[in-house]
Amino acid sequence: MDPLVIAISVLVFLTFVTFFTALRGGKSSQATMASRLDSLRKDGSAALETPDEAVSTFKKRSYSGFPLLSAFLAQFKGSDEIAIHLERAGVPLRVGEYYMIRWGAALLFFLAPLIFGPSPFMLLVALGLGCVGFMLPAMWINGQRKKRTRQINAQLVDMLGMVSNSLKSGYGLMQSFEFASRQCPAPLAGELARTLRDANLGMGAEQALNGLGQRVDSADLDMVLTAVNIQRAVGGNLAEILDNVAHMMRERERIRGEINTLTSQQKMTGIVIGGLPVFMFAVFMVLNPDYTSLLFTEMAGKAMLALAVGLEFIGYLTIKRIMAIEI
Repeated sequence: MDPLVIAISVLVFLTFVTFFTALRGGKSSQATMASRLDSLRKDGSAALETPDEAVSTFKKRSYSGFPLLSAFLAQFKGSDEIAIHLERAGVPLRVGEYYMIRWGAALLFFLAPLIFGPSPFMLLVALGLGCVGFMLPAMWINGQRKKRTRQINAQLVDMLGMVSNSLKSGYGLMQSFEFASRQCPAPLAGELARTLRDANLGMGAEQALNGLGQRVDSADLDMVLTAVNIQRAVGGNLAEILDNVAHMMRERERIRGEINTLTSQQKMTGIVIGGLPVFMFAVFMVLNPDYTSLLFTEMAGKAMLALAVGLEFIGYLTIKRIMAIEI
């Protein structure tokens, strides 16, 4: 049998296995805010709804513009996680569209090397590039989510100051959030407006705030919402609590700046060390192309080139992990 047919069959099989594995992924085991607040209730009754229950009872998600595909995706628990992940990234895509983009990119990257002719080495390269094409949209979504979370974290201190001042002036909590939503820039303003809209349409205040924390997935915002819900459950001076939380966030941001300053030299060293092999390879390609062409014509050269690329990628991930200091 033709090796190309065998490779394509294996790729299709792995594609379907990966697809159904991703869709059937279990929900995150992270404890929700509601479960933490239940232990603070004096009577132990009237347990709070989880954010998933609050959102699902208020609005049913649509996973695709095609009803049949949406109903098919709704059968898998992983679809709801992907939908929340896309909301956290601020990307206006549905789950069906997201998967279509991923599989389309994987197919495009898989077919690109085969233009130069089918061969065992090209099939291996095509399989590797197909995996890369499948992961690229997910990596971009993760980058957008992290970028959006950083923007919201940077706006939280100003928002807490506005809410605290409004509470000191005699406004209620939701009125203070409404005032902050008009003053804050995007993307925090849009999330606050959506929370207020959910509350105005019948969702409870605690449920709306839990939904806000679920959509944003920020540790700083989760701390703020936990303080708000604890105050609503046991009482206390909410304005003073928010001022203390804002002060702690400012200190954390100051420490992050100091750490970025101290690690900037190491980050630049990693960039130089990682880019040096690529630069030298380009120099040798220009000075002596016959010498470097062996990496593309000989099997041993191809293996060495693939190994070098893999080691470069592993080195990049290692340096990035070392420099990622959590505060």
